[in-house]
Amino acid sequence: MESHRIGRPRPSYLRALGRLEPPECVEVDGTAFHLAEVFKHDSWAATAKYVEASSGKTGSEVDSQARTPRVIVCKFNRQASIGPIPMRWLGRWLACRETMFLTMLQNVPGIPRVYPTVRVRGQVARHVSAHDFVDGSPLSLSHQPGEAFFRRVDELLSELHRRRIAYVDLHKQENVIVGSDGSPYLIDFQISLRMPAWICLNPLLKILCDCDRYHVAKHRNAHRIPGTQPIRPWIIRAHRQIAVPFRTLRRKLLVWIGVRRGEGRASSELAPEIGLRSH
Repeated sequence: MESHRIGRPRPSYLRALGRLEPPECVEVDGTAFHLAEVFKHDSWAATAKYVEASSGKTGSEVDSQARTPRVIVCKFNRQASIGPIPMRWLGRWLACRETMFLTMLQNVPGIPRVYPTVRVRGQVARHVSAHDFVDGSPLSLSHQPGEAFFRRVDELLSELHRRRIAYVDLHKQENVIVGSDGSPYLIDFQISLRMPAWICLNPLLKILCDCDRYHVAKHRNAHRIPGTQPIRPWIIRAHRQIAVPFRTLRRKLLVWIGVRRGEGRASSELAPEIGLRSH
């Protein structure tokens, strides 16, 4: 992308960690991991890949115990204040609920292993959630997934819904990871919802699950995979009446302050999230 079409760096108040960056080293399960790549750093979180540090062994020790270093992803949720308003509580809450979802789904294929405790400089970082890195790439139109892939997505969603969890954020196809093994993975549960088993909440759960299925059917159509014609739930139509004007206003504001260019799409940022870097 040409430089004149790229915005300037985000100001600190539009970054989850303010002027700070993800730390160079974290500790998980008593093992040090070093920063390898920052996937994104927006208003809500900074997400980065970390690689297991070398054990320091040499010679025959390495030959006899050689293995591929573990790779994990850490999400550093909001810590920077908004003016005089402290936001550390929000970062801790977001990390706690994302770790909770990943923990609840540990025995489900398509959900990476979670690490409940992350330490930074010896201290437990309660604003951080972590899981195994999924080797693959975000779903996009450059992929050619087959019927089997979307059948696995349906199975994964069905298991979430059986556990009364609505993923909620499937309108963006890049939230589905295409693993190097060809399987789908879900990793971002930032706005997912779990409904208690109360009869009064069953209608709301059904609506949210219908929205999940609608978005999958829409992505299936985009990839020209035969399937049921998606019927947009009424709540999505209602939501768009609010969301579209809000998104348009937000894009205009980001263009106005110089963070984005053109129509204000996320891909015009200086460092867009990894799912948009090839678009």
